[in-house]
Amino acid sequence: MGDRVSQLARHATLRQLQVFDAIARHNSFTKAAEELYLTQPTVSIQVKKLAEVLEVALFEQIGRQVYLTPAGEELQKSVKQVLDILVNTEESIDRLKGFSGGHIKLSVISTAQYFVPKVIHDFSELYPNVSVSMQVGNRERLLERLQSNQDDFYILGQPPEGLNVESVRLAVNPLSFVANSQHSFASKSGLSLEDLKHEPFLMREKGSGIRSHIEKVFEDYGFVPNIKMVLGGNESIRLGLLQDLGISVASLPTLMEEINDKRLTVLDVKGFPINRYWYLVYPKGKVQSIAAERLVELLKAEASTLAVTKLK
Repeated sequence: MGDRVSQLARHATLRQLQVFDAIARHNSFTKAAEELYLTQPTVSIQVKKLAEVLEVALFEQIGRQVYLTPAGEELQKSVKQVLDILVNTEESIDRLKGFSGGHIKLSVISTAQYFVPKVIHDFSELYPNVSVSMQVGNRERLLERLQSNQDDFYILGQPPEGLNVESVRLAVNPLSFVANSQHSFASKSGLSLEDLKHEPFLMREKGSGIRSHIEKVFEDYGFVPNIKMVLGGNESIRLGLLQDLGISVASLPTLMEEINDKRLTVLDVKGFPINRYWYLVYPKGKVQSIAAERLVELLKAEASTLAVTKLK
C-alpha cells in the first residue's frame, strides 16, 4: 500500500485529481470540462494519465452515462479529503494575508438580487482589492453548488434539510398575489382564494423555492390554481404580469419598482402576504476569510434595514 501511495505522490498531479473529482461529481466528462474551463479532450487525457499511474480503470461508460468503478469510488474518497484540506489551508492563509488580492464567491437565489448587488457595490467601495463573484440560480441549482462546496456562502429562501450546514436568517421576503394594475380584481378588497380559482395563474418552474413554498400553502388551503403558464425565473413572471397574462404569487421585493409605478398591484387576498425569509447558509466548519466575514457583516446590516422598512 505504501508503494501505491508513493506512486500517486510521485506521478499524479493536482490537476489530474481536480479533473477526476469534477467528473466523479457530475458523472460527466462534458460538465467537468465546463466547470474547469477545459476542453473535453483535455479532461479525457488528464484522467487517462491518472488511470495509467494507478494501473486501473477509474470510470466505465455505459451509453452516455459515466460511472465510477470500485477503484474510482475508493479514489474519490481520498481525493475529496485532499482537495478539502487544500481549500481550508488556502482559506486559512487568506485570513493571514488580509484583504490584498482576496476573492469571494457566493451564490444567491434570484429573489436576493433585490438587495445583494447593492451590498457588493458598497463592499467593493470599501475593499477595492477584493474581487467578488456572484452566481444566481434557483434553489435546486444552489443546493448542487452547496453540496460540492463551490462557494464561500449562499443565500437561500429556506435552509436545506439533511445537509451539515450553518444558517442565519437575514431578512423577511413577503410573498403575495400580484396582478397587472388593469386587472379586474386590482381595486377589489377582501378577496378569497375561491374568488381566484378561475383566474389564469403564472407559476414558477420546478426547482424554484418559491414554487415549493406556495404549493405547500395552496395545499394547506385546499386551493388548486388555474395554471396557465410555467415560467422560469422572476424576470419571466414580471414580464408575464406586465403583459396581463395572468396573476401570480411573487416575491414583493423583486417587483417594488413596478408596484410603486402602479404598473402592477398587490391583490388584497385573505391570508396574504405570507412571509418567507432569506437565509445565509454555508457548510458547517467552513473557514471564512476575513474579507468574506466583512461582506457577511454588510449583508446582515442591509438585511436588518430591509426588515425594519417592511415592518413600517
